[in-house]
Amino acid sequence: MQNNTISNQQVNQSTSAAESSKAQPASDTSKASELRDRVQSAIVKVITDQLEKGEMTEERAKQIAKIVLEQLPENISYQKLIEIIPKLDDHFSELTVAIVPIMVEYEEKMKQVVNKKISELMQAHKLEEALEVTKKAIEFEKQLT
Repeated sequence: MQNNTISNQQVNQSTSAAESSKAQPASDTSKASELRDRVQSAIVKVITDQLEKGEMTEERAKQIAKIVLEQLPENISYQKLIEIIPKLDDHFSELTVAIVPIMVEYEEKMKQVVNKKISELMQAHKLEEALEVTKKAIEFEKQLT
């Protein structure tokens, strides 16, 4: 139970994490906050489950919580979150089970939006623009992995 309390306390500290210096539109701030909360909740669940099963040490849980709090400050932008989230499990493979489903969902939503835009451009006979959107989408997806 103490292990569970520690990880929850560390994650709750995120509410006092350093604020981003960039002002964000309200919708971006809301989307970023929701995504950040979702990622943190998934990570807390992984940490808690593994602590309870004895599959993670308290020290490891503290390391993970510290990095997550540093990487996901309270007022982080949505774009910055999308750049950081896929990298969270680079040093903490335990987080893959929390990160991958969120990123897969994001990538699926992005594909739908991009495909719709490309279809609209092609129907409007704007093939050069459709090609450009396709290239940008491919480059963006490369950055996520």
